[in-house]
Amino acid sequence: MSVQNESLEMKSGERKPAAPELEYKAASQDSLSMFFAAIGGAVLGMLATLLVLAIINGGTLNFTHPERLAVMEANLARVNENVGAVSQNVDTVASQVTDVRDQLAVARSQVDNTLVQIETQSGAIDSLETAVAALAVTGDKFDTFVGALDQALVSMRKLDGAPAAPAAAPAAIATKPLLVSDPAVTADAVAVLFFVDANGNAVMDDAEVNLTGVVLNVTDAAGKQVGEFTSSDAGVLVENLDAGSYTFALADPAGHATLNEEIAVTVPADAAEGQILYVPMAE
Repeated sequence: MSVQNESLEMKSGERKPAAPELEYKAASQDSLSMFFAAIGGAVLGMLATLLVLAIINGGTLNFTHPERLAVMEANLARVNENVGAVSQNVDTVASQVTDVRDQLAVARSQVDNTLVQIETQSGAIDSLETAVAALAVTGDKFDTFVGALDQALVSMRKLDGAPAAPAAAPAAIATKPLLVSDPAVTADAVAVLFFVDANGNAVMDDAEVNLTGVVLNVTDAAGKQVGEFTSSDAGVLVENLDAGSYTFALADPAGHATLNEEIAVTVPADAAEGQILYVPMAE
C-alpha cells in the first residue's frame, strides 16, 4: 500500500519538461529569406514538440484532445500551401525580371543604332553646310564679277560715246515696235524709247542706247493732238492720258528709218501700271 502511494506521489510530483524554444536570427535583410527562415523555424519547433510528446507518452502520439492535432495538421497544410504559393510567385517574378532584362537589351541596341544614325546624319549635314557656304562664296564672287563687268561696259560707253556696234549692222529694221506693261511707269503714262536694235530682239538692252532728236506726235481717237515730244537720252514720256486709243506718229525720225511711222496705243481703263513702247530704228 505504501509503495503504491509513493508511486502516485512521485508521478504527481513530476513536471513535464517544457518544449525547447528555438531562437534564430536572419542572416540578411532580405524579406524572402527571413520568411523562409521563419517557416523553417516553426516547422522545426513543431517537429521537436512532437518528438518530446512521443517520448513522454511512451513512444506514441496519442493525445488526450485529438481536435488539437487536427488543428495542427490544418495549420501545417496551410503553411505548405503558403510556401507553394510563395515559390510560384518567386518563379513568376524571376520570369518577369528575365523578360525586362531582354527588353532592356533590345532597347539599348535600338538606342545604339539610333546614335549611329544620328552621327551619320550629322556628318552629312556638316558636308551640306560646307557645300552651301562654298556656294554662297561662289555667288558673292559671281556678283562681284557681274558688277565689275557692268562698270567696264559703262566706262566703255562713256569713252566711245556710243555702244560698240556689231560687226555687221542690219541694213533694214528686222523687228516691229513692241508695247509692254511695266510697273515702273504710272498707269496713265506711256514711255517711248527709240533705239537701234542691234540683236533684233525688239527690246533695248543695256548695250543699246536711246536715239535723241526723234520727234513724236501723239493724237487721241478723235484726231485731237495730245502733244508733240522730242526724244532725249531718257526717251519720251507721255503722261496724263485718259483711257482710250491713241496714235503715236513719227513727225521727224531724225534721219533714222523705222518700220512703222504710226503706232496704235491703247490705255486700258482698269490699268494698274503703265506701258513702255520700244521703237527699233535703223542708224
